[in-house]
Amino acid sequence: MPSWSKGRVVLLGDAGYAVSLLAGIGASLGIAGAYLLADQLTRARSIDDALVTYERLWRPVVEEKQRTGRGTARWFLPASRLQLRLRRAMLRLARLPVIGRYVATTLTGKSTSLIEKLRRTGDSPRLTSTDPSRKGDS
Repeated sequence: MPSWSKGRVVLLGDAGYAVSLLAGIGASLGIAGAYLLADQLTRARSIDDALVTYERLWRPVVEEKQRTGRGTARWFLPASRLQLRLRRAMLRLARLPVIGRYVATTLTGKSTSLIEKLRRTGDSPRLTSTDPSRKGDS
């Protein structure tokens, strides 16, 4: 999908960027995307600016999760008995802390620190609705 918004309508979560039925992270991405969009709407000078910044920041995260979701489909749907046996063995080994973290990272992709960065910079100046530079945004 070339853009997640048109005018003031924005698609979030699975409506805009469905990841995978197998990845199990669609709801998390939807919530995090909504958080980022709300943050950008409070910071930007206009709704259009907020939407552009939101998509610029969030699209790379979503696309990485989509690639990971497609890549892990073979893990959930093994094509042979050998792959099924390997998956069962890895799930048993995943009970070990180091291997468990590796398996989780492999299946869900690398974590993103974008939301954490927003939390840390939460005290940065924000434009309020009474700011005269936000004319036409209400």
